[in-house]
Amino acid sequence: MSAKKGLAAGALSLAAAGLISKILGVVYIVPFQNMAKDYAMGLYQNAYAIYVVMLTLATAGVPLAISKLVSEKNALRDYAGADQIYRVGARFLALAGVLVFVVLMLLGGWIGIWMGNYHSSTAIRALAFALLVVPLLAAMRGYIQGHQAMAVSGNSQVVEQLVRVTVILLGVFVAVRLGAEARVTAAVATFASVLGAFASLIFLGKHVVKQRRENRKKYLRASTEANKVVLRRILKVAIPISLSSIVLPLSQMLDAFTITNLLVFGFDWTKELATSEFGVYTARALRLIALPLSLAVAVGLSLMPAISEAIAQKNLKLRNDRVIMAFRLTSFFSFPTAVGLYVLAGPIDIALFTDLKGADTIAAISWMAIFSSYELVCAYILQAMGYMYMPIRNMFAGLGLKLILLIFLVPKFGILGAGLAAVVGYVLSSGLNFAAVKRLAEIPMSYYSLFGKPLLSSAVMGIVVWMLTRIPLDVIIPWPRIESLVLVMLGGAVGAVVFGGLMIVQKGITKEELRRMPGVKRFVR
Repeated sequence: MSAKKGLAAGALSLAAAGLISKILGVVYIVPFQNMAKDYAMGLYQNAYAIYVVMLTLATAGVPLAISKLVSEKNALRDYAGADQIYRVGARFLALAGVLVFVVLMLLGGWIGIWMGNYHSSTAIRALAFALLVVPLLAAMRGYIQGHQAMAVSGNSQVVEQLVRVTVILLGVFVAVRLGAEARVTAAVATFASVLGAFASLIFLGKHVVKQRRENRKKYLRASTEANKVVLRRILKVAIPISLSSIVLPLSQMLDAFTITNLLVFGFDWTKELATSEFGVYTARALRLIALPLSLAVAVGLSLMPAISEAIAQKNLKLRNDRVIMAFRLTSFFSFPTAVGLYVLAGPIDIALFTDLKGADTIAAISWMAIFSSYELVCAYILQAMGYMYMPIRNMFAGLGLKLILLIFLVPKFGILGAGLAAVVGYVLSSGLNFAAVKRLAEIPMSYYSLFGKPLLSSAVMGIVVWMLTRIPLDVIIPWPRIESLVLVMLGGAVGAVVFGGLMIVQKGITKEELRRMPGVKRFVR
């Protein structure tokens, strides 16, 4: 398999799994919100915001470090060293998970108070149990990805999400039918993550055991390094990766700690009303942005070991090819997604959530699909090249700008101001990261090919989809929610055909690349 095919296939395997997981993540939010309402949703999102930060601290970038180091060892045929990296990393993560679990259980009440609503503490403590399972699961994914088995890693995500979503919907249904308080309903929903992670652990564990058995057959020599030395090497890579990985969770936690309090301050709302509005912002707008962001993460997770392998082999052309392919994939999915969300914000909000309370915010943050995706992908590229701390500085610069804008915009414009602050912050950090890649990698780039073609195709697509929204479907479909759903589905299908067709005409994507896309191969001759 060629360099481009290998990276694209790995990225697309993870992307497909990530997309399925995120679609499930959006789909379950609809009945969850409809059953439990925005206040319970706000408590649920508060718990997740602090959990993601604590999980990032517990895993400390170790899974991606395991992936990077294992791929390097495999390139050198040091399979015993690769297994040792996994063993040491997995033990470290398991211990870290237990420690962070204890912290959340002890401080859950105080964290809820600091977030502006003590009732969040029940959901926080229920979710803390996931920290006993997820860190070990993360180590397994790092090990599997280090062997370029992206499809297996992606399938484990789908298993996790399927179980989690199923338990959430059944649990929330029962809780609501029994008349449970909002805090209990939110806690039931968060605990579903524990069961989802456990199911994924069983699934992935079988593949890890099989891979390690195959590795043992290929040992050329036993590893002679002490475990302490291996752990130091893992942490040397993991700490900067962790700092860059924690920016997004910190951004979400920043939202949780500031937006509710700023809404109370700016509009003189009750905490319950402000929490409900925060639920609209996170569960509607940010949840939709998670779809393209999952694709960026998939590209990055495939890119890190792929570039590390090329550098270990001292193959500069291979490294450059993989970077350009990553940029092409990122532009291909982020540009049309941003335009589609902007044009269809209203119909999406009605179709999924019955009203237009989040439509303006969805439209405002739609552009995050582009800038947040490029921020992440460029960060992975820089760190794979050895510039571990540069993207961290750039990403924290964007986070700092976002905080300043939140303070000024939320009291005046509400959650719309929060969305605008997030977009501007990502514009800064993604611009700094991309400029750093261009300067340090010295890779010849065609800006028209990378940005011009997908931008032009997305603009024409947006105009066509907007024209579709002018069709008076309410004449034949008198139910607003069904009408909006039909419009979203029609707009998505027509938009995909228009964008894909224009990209092919402009040679922005080749037939070979189309054949490697899940579900597309059979339609391409």
